[in-house]
Amino acid sequence: MAHYVQIPKDLNDIKEKFIMGLTKRQVVCFAIGLALGAPVFFVARNYVGMSTAIMAMGIVAAPAILCGLYRKNGIFLEKQAKFMREYFTRPRKRYYKTTNIFYAVERQLEYMKIKKKLRNAEKH
Repeated sequence: MAHYVQIPKDLNDIKEKFIMGLTKRQVVCFAIGLALGAPVFFVARNYVGMSTAIMAMGIVAAPAILCGLYRKNGIFLEKQAKFMREYFTRPRKRYYKTTNIFYAVERQLEYMKIKKKLRNAEKH
């Protein structure tokens, strides 16, 4: 009986697993999420109760964990957030503006004529 293994068509999608089936990026992002969320949990559980402290820990750790897991079209969450920020802060109307090379040359020639007249006036 033959067993078949499917091979992905795009080999760029294959990522090397590091620990427990997670990539290095995911492990680092989970560690950052833990480093941010654990202190919040231990401080908050004394004041607001266990379930609210767990919720606060999840809210604080979620952005770091999402940066490790979320990927769309090969782009991770932080790059997509950067692209979205650039898109929404860019001006909506962009005007096409050309530079007339002939006008620039004409201005340069006129500038040179005036400069020559001033030099001649200084000599006399």
